[in-house]
Amino acid sequence: MSTSNCRTSKHLQNLTIEDKKRFLSSFDYIFTDCDGVLWNRYEPIEGVGAAIGALKSLGKHVVYVSNNSIRSFENYRKILQQMGHDVDKVDVIQPVTSVIKYLKSVNFEGLIYAIGTEPFLADLRNAGYEVIHGPTEVQPESLSLIIPKIFDKKPVKAVVVDYDYNCNYPKLLRAELYLKSDPECLLIAGGTDHWTSIRQKINVFGPGHFVDILEKATGRNAIGLGKPGQQLGVQLKEQFGIRDSRRVLFVGDTITQDVAFGKIAGFQTLLVLTGATKVVDVQSFTNQDIVPDYYTESLADLLKMIGDVQNEVSV
Repeated sequence: MSTSNCRTSKHLQNLTIEDKKRFLSSFDYIFTDCDGVLWNRYEPIEGVGAAIGALKSLGKHVVYVSNNSIRSFENYRKILQQMGHDVDKVDVIQPVTSVIKYLKSVNFEGLIYAIGTEPFLADLRNAGYEVIHGPTEVQPESLSLIIPKIFDKKPVKAVVVDYDYNCNYPKLLRAELYLKSDPECLLIAGGTDHWTSIRQKINVFGPGHFVDILEKATGRNAIGLGKPGQQLGVQLKEQFGIRDSRRVLFVGDTITQDVAFGKIAGFQTLLVLTGATKVVDVQSFTNQDIVPDYYTESLADLLKMIGDVQNEVSV
């Protein structure tokens, strides 16, 4: 990939043996996205499990950083076990866990209005927070009838937005009214993906568009606790005691979420083409601020790279 106005992203498979050695020795942590990198929905991507095993054998610490709070930790663990790996809960980072950490860090007290799935709402409640949501039932097609139901003037101190398969216009209106009624009410975003991969090369829009609507309607900037939010990078470096951000390789399948997040956090970035991004997107991308440091067809390619380096060393 190259353009006249931006930095060059290096294709892993085109690196020399010496460059491959330097690359593999340049990081201690791998923070990796999950959907589109490790699997597509529920189907593991061929060879990725073996590549993770090879990376672990080199002493790399693998952490799974997802914008998906719909899956439970046990679901993540089950899929990773199918790929040949167990995982501790501390190594699975989801927006809901990051939101809870942030709320605790600012000593948040008060009522939360949340747009999210049932597991997301349950996790917030289990963390000790009072949460309201809805409406979930079909509303009459009249603003004059809807507004009295949603403009309840409850003392909401934070609006939290994440994936919600049942998101609707009244929910967004309700969130907007809480935010406009109280200038001190927080706007917090969990998953902010604008596009979600449901099959390789097939993408549908994500909850980032809902966050955009609320930001434009209220003039607020959401506190991003999912990728590419700056606060998430701060949390990760604090949690894992990372002093040199460049000793982390962030792997993802999206440019505007994963690569952008890696750049904001100061990590090295690797873009894989098994999910939301196609090779033509890499070749045409011109925003030099979020061009990935490296790209490759699949995370599985690291298995061959490690083999190449080890074979060279043993010769």
